Amino acid sequence: MQNKLYNTIKKYVKAKPIRFHMPGHNGYNININTSYDITELSFSDNLIESKDVILNVERNIATAYHTNYSLMLTNGATSGVAIALHTAKNFGNKLLLVSAQHKSVHNYANIFSFDITYTESLQNINLNDFDIVVINTPNYFGEVLIDINQLKDCKPLVIWDASHCSHFAFNSKFPKLPTDIADITILSFHKTLPVLTGGAGIVCNDQNIYNHLCYSRSMLHSSSPSYLTMISIDNAICNYSQNGEKLYDKVFTELKLFKHKLNKSKYKYIVTTDFTRLCICTNGISAKKISEQLEEENIYLELAQKDILVAIITPYNYKHLIRYAKALNNITCTEKYEDFYKEKLSKIDTKCKSIEFLDLKDCSNRISASNIGIYPPGTPIITIGDLLDESVINYLANTEYEIFGLTNGKVPVFKTE
Repeated sequence: MQNKLYNTIKKYVKAKPIRFHMPGHNGYNININTSYDITELSFSDNLIESKDVILNVERNIATAYHTNYSLMLTNGATSGVAIALHTAKNFGNKLLLVSAQHKSVHNYANIFSFDITYTESLQNINLNDFDIVVINTPNYFGEVLIDINQLKDCKPLVIWDASHCSHFAFNSKFPKLPTDIADITILSFHKTLPVLTGGAGIVCNDQNIYNHLCYSRSMLHSSSPSYLTMISIDNAICNYSQNGEKLYDKVFTELKLFKHKLNKSKYKYIVTTDFTRLCICTNGISAKKISEQLEEENIYLELAQKDILVAIITPYNYKHLIRYAKALNNITCTEKYEDFYKEKLSKIDTKCKSIEFLDLKDCSNRISASNIGIYPPGTPIITIGDLLDESVINYLANTEYEIFGLTNGKVPVFKTE
């Protein structure tokens, strides 16, 4: 028996890598150690029924995001999605998913048996036809493709997956967070704040919705939340509320210098809504191959897909930006990138809900029982109910990217009737 996971991470840390990936502490000391890892004691409150010190954290979160209520989570924004959609069942069953959504949204929408409609935009959509609408913005690349202001005062319950913009609350150079428009806003603290993995939250303004969210959290969240993660949320919210302007102004200044140093003949700096989501276009060259060369220089990115490199810049790692620019400029790579599967798949309803697991080669013309796609960012290219034709099977069999949604290498499909 070997502790390979421990030793692998230990080796990574010992190499002192430059981390442009989540979590947002980037491996720096945030003054938390295992002596703080406790359980529910007489003085330490209880996350599921917070009344004291944990309630104080949640009040701080609500204040930071200009809302009336908040819930802290240690199971990640995925648990926030589950809690939000479980709550939404009290408001109806007709669910509209707008644009690309994280796999957790698709998973729980199916688990909770919503009547799901998918749309790429709100154009030509009558919102009055739906009970709940879920919007995800900005996306993984820091782009705002859907304006949440379009949903102001609309009939359906609005769930906003704001996982990628928890840091917007702490500096005026970021867009204003319209937490007054969404009925439920999901935040993933660990993605951009100095918070341990799994740290997340939900904020809202309506007491009835808040009560439902608390009830859903009691049903779905772990009864053994990580105190280390909760402590990191507590520290991050207080620190960034007090110092966020100064901290992110330094990041902003260094990013301007990075842009100046980048070789414009090889790369294109992509301007996004979130200036800390640093996206570089490699002009048709494989981002994955460039990322592999960067790792040889001990630089690790958040994502490399097609011809886009994504680095998450924080007040902890911004000092390494010039080294990143120099490393990019010195890379020589000519290999073209692999594109994604783009064909629009047919949604097919099946009365049979029993599932079997097949090898990819045996799935032709079967109906997928899983949401399958590329990770990261975790957005499905195949959703439950899609027909698996030869083109998508060939893509999954030959892609160089990491695939999610398979079970021990096999494809979950609905049994034929």
